[in-house]
Amino acid sequence: MQTLAKLNTKILNVNVRPEMQLLLCCASTKIDAAKTEQIKSLVQRTDLDWQEITSSAWKHGLIPLLYTNINAIASDTVPQDVLEQLRKLFYTNAQRSLQLTGELVQLLRLLQENGILAVPYKGPVLANLLYGNIALRQFCDLDILVQPQDILKFKDLLISQGYRPQIELTKTEEAAYLKDKSKHTYNFIHDSKRIMLEVHWRITPRYTSSIEVKYIWKHLLSSSFGGMEIYSFSPENWLLLLSTHASRHRWEKLSWLADIAELIGRNPEINWQMLIQQASEFDCRRMVFIGLFLTYNIIGITLPNEVLQAIEADPEVVSLSSSICQQLLTINTDSHRFMQNTFYQIRVREGLQNKLLYFELFMRWLMRDKNVLLDE
Repeated sequence: MQTLAKLNTKILNVNVRPEMQLLLCCASTKIDAAKTEQIKSLVQRTDLDWQEITSSAWKHGLIPLLYTNINAIASDTVPQDVLEQLRKLFYTNAQRSLQLTGELVQLLRLLQENGILAVPYKGPVLANLLYGNIALRQFCDLDILVQPQDILKFKDLLISQGYRPQIELTKTEEAAYLKDKSKHTYNFIHDSKRIMLEVHWRITPRYTSSIEVKYIWKHLLSSSFGGMEIYSFSPENWLLLLSTHASRHRWEKLSWLADIAELIGRNPEINWQMLIQQASEFDCRRMVFIGLFLTYNIIGITLPNEVLQAIEADPEVVSLSSSICQQLLTINTDSHRFMQNTFYQIRVREGLQNKLLYFELFMRWLMRDKNVLLDE
């Protein structure tokens, strides 16, 4: 009699359906023997809802990892029509990723030629850094960080390349937009290429995180990408940036946890003490802790005991993580999601001044201030 692999059916007191168990088992580039057996056991089930698996994988940005791992481990067991659908989605995503990567390289060369210091953020660079293959991570747009004084010069270059601002602003409106603490990107669209580029001058809106962009500029590292030298971030700063970005969206995608898992797995030398100290200074320690705690429980990573103890010592981290886990791992039809996000953003900040900043912007939004979009 065959012994089935033990499956993780409950995470942070949330019951995990077989469909989600399979997705989580495949959410990594490194599948050990235990996960391999789990995948084999799960795909043999006759009650699996493959449409739910596929749609959830797409929603959570995990199609590339799901297809790659299932194709390598259980291609003869998965229904062939399902495998073919996943294959098509995988190659469609890979083709799009290749197009975006080519466009990013062209833009970075254009910036270098015009003396504009820039750092590519997320997208192709992160896919290459964490997965070693741009086809293994889903991304749909491009992000480039520049210094505030270079935004309008970059805008002119983009217009010369066929881009247009997503929102047309007068000079006065544009100046106000770039000073607004609820803003952090100036978005441009290339219609024929179907590409959106987010030009960052901050890491996140000020209501989300107090990370000083000056700190980021002072701690850049040299890296290689697309045959050229570029600037990038240290592993510790990538963790800060990934955590604050995901926290702004209340951790709505499992792929963001997969990114954190890959980052930690590829960088065993992470200076945890420095990371926590810096996160505390920028009032995003709780955001980082939630990201680590969710990744530890949902994806499965190894954390130093002292780090795990520090995380579990904050009851807000445990409480918020449990709530997010419930949203991530179940079919959530909660109609009060906006209010959940609002309360989360207030609770995740530890400094009173920063809680009040978010509350101030929330009140502006309630008063129909069109310049404030808390969910952008």
